[in-house]
Amino acid sequence: MIGELKKLGPNILGFRLEGAVSDVETERISTALQKLAGRTGRVRLILVAQHYPSFNSAEDLYFDLRFAVPLADRIERLAVVGDRVWKDTWISLFGLFSGIQTAYFDRSEMDQAWQWLNAA
Repeated sequence: MIGELKKLGPNILGFRLEGAVSDVETERISTALQKLAGRTGRVRLILVAQHYPSFNSAEDLYFDLRFAVPLADRIERLAVVGDRVWKDTWISLFGLFSGIQTAYFDRSEMDQAWQWLNAA
């Protein structure tokens, strides 16, 4: 299940991911990214993962974030906030293979995630 975060900034999208995310929900994120990128050119994205089972393997993570790959040239930054520090490596690998500047933050580091996302 996904929920859109509100009032983020003119070129920032954010979603809360809880539990499994369906193909329909993945398409919803993709459509929102495409729409905002069409208006602003470059987009920054934050994903806040809670009880998100697909972040338990690198392959599943890449599969679930596949919506970002076709828009990699339009996504300026991707911040992922979660609950397992060891997932930092997987997010870094996703950034390496997708060409998107990525960073992983623990839920206790939400302020740092916003600072990084909003940095020039």
